[in-house]
Amino acid sequence: MGREAAPAAREGSTGGGQRTSASVFLAAGEASGDWSGAMLAQALRQRRPDLRLLGIGGRRMAEAGVELFTDSSSWGAIGVFEALSKLPRVLGILRATRHLLAASPPSVLVLVDCGAFNIPLARFAHRRGLRTLYYFPPGSWSRRLRSPELRELVDVIATPFSWSRDRLTGGRARVECVGHPVLEAARPRISRGEAYSRYQLEASRPVVALAPGSRQQELRYVLPVLATAAAFISRQTAGVQFLLPVAPTLDQTQVRSKLEGAGVVARLLRGMDYDALQLAEAAAVCSGTATLEFACLRIPMVVVYRASRMTTLQYRLVRGLVGGQRLAAMPNIIAGKEIVRELLGSAARPETVAAEVIALLTDADKGERMRNDLGEVVGALGEPGASQRTARLVVELLGEEAACA
Repeated sequence: MGREAAPAAREGSTGGGQRTSASVFLAAGEASGDWSGAMLAQALRQRRPDLRLLGIGGRRMAEAGVELFTDSSSWGAIGVFEALSKLPRVLGILRATRHLLAASPPSVLVLVDCGAFNIPLARFAHRRGLRTLYYFPPGSWSRRLRSPELRELVDVIATPFSWSRDRLTGGRARVECVGHPVLEAARPRISRGEAYSRYQLEASRPVVALAPGSRQQELRYVLPVLATAAAFISRQTAGVQFLLPVAPTLDQTQVRSKLEGAGVVARLLRGMDYDALQLAEAAAVCSGTATLEFACLRIPMVVVYRASRMTTLQYRLVRGLVGGQRLAAMPNIIAGKEIVRELLGSAARPETVAAEVIALLTDADKGERMRNDLGEVVGALGEPGASQRTARLVVELLGEEAACA
């Protein structure tokens, strides 16, 4: 399960541990939670260098100085049916985490997204009287109220969306809209001219980004569609250059193999390298957080998603017919209308994806309209600084706000 790191007991805790320095335990699942948790960890380090940070996460959180109790990188699953295979291991980790938190309670527990794991953990923490902050409450992107019990389970809720704050207000929890951390992350650090030189790309040739997602299932279902679409684009667009960000959860060798199988040459990037991706004139993007990252870069895109037949059926029944959520791409959900084309399930055919990307490359008016629409979406995400604002809320929960003023 990974090496264990016991959180320090806070003063006055019921865990029976020795009084030590303050600690924060962060629990995040899969790639997007690891990404948000890492930025929050960095912000906490800036405010309180003395804090001990422990938790559940992935490579990014470990690099940010979090002592990992277990690695959640492999938790990512698409839909209920594919999640069942991971359930026994995750339930085992949940039991072990409860035991750890009971034996040595942290000063503050921070839960990041991942409702299937973190809502049960929030119930446990509530029963134990642990001070708890929930960052990125489940379904916060929805205009409908999700997980209403959360308002009574935790002390503070830090949500990226104003409508989520409004929906969750009214319980015992303090609810704050902190904005979206994508605003502080998705920014290039060098000029476009420097980027062309660094990544050995030619400014006179079009650049297209292919973003296949971060889960193993997306490597299986989405990447082949994007790779074949790229082959179509190459045949119809002279000199096109491809960029492909490879998530830390994926194997670059596997990604390269699938591209080579389709006869496509692409520059593989280490994660979402914004310095390089700023050069993309169009993109084909797997539905998820990456769509907001491309939105921040104002890159016109088509959103693509494929999964198993059972997962697709589950999505249509639960999210569409029952949940009333017809849009899948985050920019469209935030805008309340389709501003980027969604190609989902059987509609995600390589030739259709290719046609959409080529239209974005060749139709200047279409591309400009989309860039303007994406600008409005980004404006709805608040102001940069979500991680710092959330870190302040965590420090306040420590009861030592004056110490870091």
